[in-house]
Amino acid sequence: MSTDLPTILTAARRRNSVTFKLLFIGVLIVVLQIPLILINELREERSKNREAGTALIVAPAAATNTSNSRETADAGVPLSAAAEGYRMAERALKHGMLVITLVFAAFFLFETLADLRLHAVHYGLVGAALCLFYLAFLALGEVLSPGWAFVGAALASSLLITLYCVSILRSASRATMIASLLTAEYSVLYVVLRMEDYALLAGTASLFVALAAVMFFTRRVDWFAQEQGNDAKV
Repeated sequence: MSTDLPTILTAARRRNSVTFKLLFIGVLIVVLQIPLILINELREERSKNREAGTALIVAPAAATNTSNSRETADAGVPLSAAAEGYRMAERALKHGMLVITLVFAAFFLFETLADLRLHAVHYGLVGAALCLFYLAFLALGEVLSPGWAFVGAALASSLLITLYCVSILRSASRATMIASLLTAEYSVLYVVLRMEDYALLAGTASLFVALAAVMFFTRRVDWFAQEQGNDAKV
C-alpha cells in the first residue's frame, strides 16, 4: 500500500493540474487589475494637473484681451486632442480585463493543444507587458495625437510579447499566431474606442467570435484525459 502512494499522489496532481492552472489564470487576471487601477489614477491626476496648468496660463492672457491665449492653448499637442487622449485611455482601461483574458486564453490553448508547459512567471511577464500598453498609451497621448499614441503603444506591447513568445512557445509560427491575435485585439479595441455609439455592439460581436474560436479549437479535446495526463485529443 505504501509503495503505491507516490503513484496515487502523481495521479492526483495530474488530475487537478488543469483546474489549478485555470484558477491561477483567473487569480492573475484579477491581480493585474491593480496596476490598471493605478494607471487610471495616474491618468486622472495628470488630466487634472494639465487642466489646472492650462487655466493658469490662459486666464491672465484672456483677461488682458491679448491674442496669446489661443497660441498658448495650441502649443504642443492641442488641448482638445490631449483631452480626447485621456478619455480614450480611460475607456481603454475599462476593457483591460477582457484583453488580458483573451491573451491568457490563447496561452492556455497552446498548453492544451500543443502539449506545452508554461510557468506562472511566463503568464506574469506577458500580463505585465499587456499592462504597459495602457501606460505607454497614456504617456504617448500627451505628446502625440490619440490615434498615433494608440498605434505606438500597441506596437511596443505587441512586439515585446511576440519576441518573448518565440522563446517560451518554442516556435516562430506560434509566436506569429499570438502576434495576429494581438493585432486583432488592438484593432477591435481601437474601433470600439472610436465608434462610441457602436462600442457595445462591436464588443459583444468580438466576444462571440472569440468564444466561437475557443469552442472550435477545443471541440476534440478530452478534458478528462487531459486531467489524467493522457492524450487530450480524441
